[in-house]
Amino acid sequence: MDHMEALQVCTMTHSFRKTSRGFTLLELLVALAVTSAVVALMFAGVGVIGRSEERNQRVIERSERMLVVSQWLGRKFDTLRLLSRRDENIFVNFFSGNAAGAIWVAPLPERGDAGGLYVFRMSPLRHADGRVDLSVEAVPYDGALMALDWGKALRETLLSDVRTLQWHYQDGLTGQWTQQWDSAKAQYPARIRVEIADARGDWPPLVFPLARAR
Repeated sequence: MDHMEALQVCTMTHSFRKTSRGFTLLELLVALAVTSAVVALMFAGVGVIGRSEERNQRVIERSERMLVVSQWLGRKFDTLRLLSRRDENIFVNFFSGNAAGAIWVAPLPERGDAGGLYVFRMSPLRHADGRVDLSVEAVPYDGALMALDWGKALRETLLSDVRTLQWHYQDGLTGQWTQQWDSAKAQYPARIRVEIADARGDWPPLVFPLARAR
């Protein structure tokens, strides 16, 4: 009897140990599965955060480009000089524009001691690979009889990889907008609107009032 009880107890103990080992393995597998899922979620979260940061950085850089272009043009149009130049036998306004860009006179204090009045020309710069940049050229203004030698101009790229570039000029008398402003007109435009698009789409229109032209 004692032998049978001992055998029974031994069998139960052995069975219990087997069961205990089975539950421990199952718990380990579950823990590993949960850990793997958590790690996967963490990496996925890091990827989402990384992509979000990249998108945010691109948005910030694009906004900065818009601000730089807008502020630069704004300063140059705010200080536009109402000057005339001789064109053959007549004097015309030192301002003209079309759908691609404009020409006007304004100071260039960024040049320091070499600053003073400059004739600016904004126009698209087309590359052999099809890319288009918004380019600014400047030559020193030396009076109404000056010859515009753009071969000696200072050149800078104001904006790279432009997809759309349209200039508009508002007649202060009629309020109408046009894409052609001839230097022979009796007055300057009241406002200038520049429409730009880059690889990510259209910019908000840039509108500049010409206070000195009123």
